[in-house]
Amino acid sequence: QPCFSYYNEYKSYLSSAEAMLASLTADEICEIIQDRKRLIDFTKQNIEEMFKSKTIMDPKGKLVEFIEDLPYDDISNFVKNTGEEILGKIPENVKSEILFEHVGSTSIKGMPGTWHPDAAIFTKELNPPKEVVAALLDSGFKFTGIGRLHKYDLWFIKMIPSGFLKGCFFKIHVTKLGGNAANFIQEFRDICRNEQWAFDSYKNSKVTAAKHLAEGNMMEYKKAKANCELLKKLHAKNNIVVPLDLNTLD
Repeated sequence: QPCFSYYNEYKSYLSSAEAMLASLTADEICEIIQDRKRLIDFTKQNIEEMFKSKTIMDPKGKLVEFIEDLPYDDISNFVKNTGEEILGKIPENVKSEILFEHVGSTSIKGMPGTWHPDAAIFTKELNPPKEVVAALLDSGFKFTGIGRLHKYDLWFIKMIPSGFLKGCFFKIHVTKLGGNAANFIQEFRDICRNEQWAFDSYKNSKVTAAKHLAEGNMMEYKKAKANCELLKKLHAKNNIVVPLDLNTLD
């Protein structure tokens, strides 16, 4: 069970952004999302606040622990239960037009990595319904703006407060089904689940990148693990350029 020595230290970022993020209502977030300039500025502000905080983590802390054998079933059940909680707060007419799925490394059985789970809510339209945003806020997630993957990939993040994933960050992508971001997220997961060469390609890049976690550097780990043939192919196929440059967005 992870018990993060870095849990309290990392709250420096959360505390600095907490007042702004916590004060936003679902209506206000939807207004930001619908105004591209405001959305880009909002995202830049959050990134600036994040990097004012300590970015090199305690290498002995579990927040950057690289696990060869993650408890796939336990994490999958946690994600499923959270999804059911969120969906239970959304009216049926809206819920019928969205999908909630476990995505990312923790959705691939046998894939090593860190403890932090990811999920995605795939929507019918480019901008998510207000009811979806409200349900995420009510479930403890904070809207942090445009994600690092694609200009139409929105991120909602929660620091898990208790249980075996206490202190982990739970990220939910919110993006349009059939869009480049959604296609990449789903295809990456599914090909790693079903094709050994793809699984091995990503696993090997993560094992190599894990040396950065040993130094407490999560950012360098993320950059290094993306340097594999599988991701390069999927990025090219879906017109994704990483890292995303907010200064070039419209």
